[in-house]
Amino acid sequence: MRTQDGSRGRDGPTDEDLHELRDVIIHCDGSVEVLGGLSEDIARDVPVLCEQAKDFVLECVTELPVKTPVYAALVGLVNSKEGEFGERVVEATREALVESLNGEDVGQRTRARLLTRFLLMLSTVGVVSRKDALEYLSSLISSAKDLAEGGSVGWQPRADWLAYVALSALPWGGETLSKSEVSNEMEALLDMATEYCSARTTHPDAASTIIKSADGHEIDWFVDLCNRLNAARTDGNWHILSIPTIAEPFVETLSSAANAHGFAAIKLEQKKYANHTEAVAQYPGRSMLRYANASHSTVKLSPLTTAMKTHFFISR
Repeated sequence: MRTQDGSRGRDGPTDEDLHELRDVIIHCDGSVEVLGGLSEDIARDVPVLCEQAKDFVLECVTELPVKTPVYAALVGLVNSKEGEFGERVVEATREALVESLNGEDVGQRTRARLLTRFLLMLSTVGVVSRKDALEYLSSLISSAKDLAEGGSVGWQPRADWLAYVALSALPWGGETLSKSEVSNEMEALLDMATEYCSARTTHPDAASTIIKSADGHEIDWFVDLCNRLNAARTDGNWHILSIPTIAEPFVETLSSAANAHGFAAIKLEQKKYANHTEAVAQYPGRSMLRYANASHSTVKLSPLTTAMKTHFFISR
């Protein structure tokens, strides 16, 4: 028999309780029953389980990234009842981003991208200020532009990566943000990305060259990304079939920004490289493999869905 704090009669949760909680969070499928019940359990036990639940969610975000919308919705539902939990998730996400954006370990590159995706999704479910989230993305692209203007040795690999971290998150929140009170800020962000795209050199790393498709067409990976995002903006279609949507019963609850928390700016450390090769080793380009017969599909898809179906982006 469990007591009110979720434990089995002892002082706080036992190892078995925490193992059970972690397992339930890992296997949360986003259904009304599971997501609703789990969010209520965590909200009730925030006084004793806040830190552990927060850690488990962040672990899942980086280890099971395809379920990022599910975990964002979970945090949003708990935050709507217990703001303390949402605040701690936002703080921990920021701390992890500071480390991954400034770290020397190449393994941090993917982590920064996944955490940024999560942060943007938190802004769509009332956990993070939408304005602050877009200001964070803008700061990454602004830093990329500054590096381009500075023109120091080996500037582009890191600049490309910073811009990519920001832009690759947009499809996960674009549908909501483009129709919200921050739509103008999102437009400005895409305009800034286009400016950076014009300032950079295409194909700076031979390893990032696209394998040619059947028509022999080849395009720089970053240019391709910007083109697809701008196409989504023009068409007003940010929907991607492979991204899970929030269960309908939760939409109204998660649309409120009443409990949204602020997100302080992150200071990026200056990096210096002896040459371009050294910079590329730290920030490898993005390789893409294209299906030669992808255009044979008779189903009309959005540019972003098409991109995800016709390309494999190799994470490094």
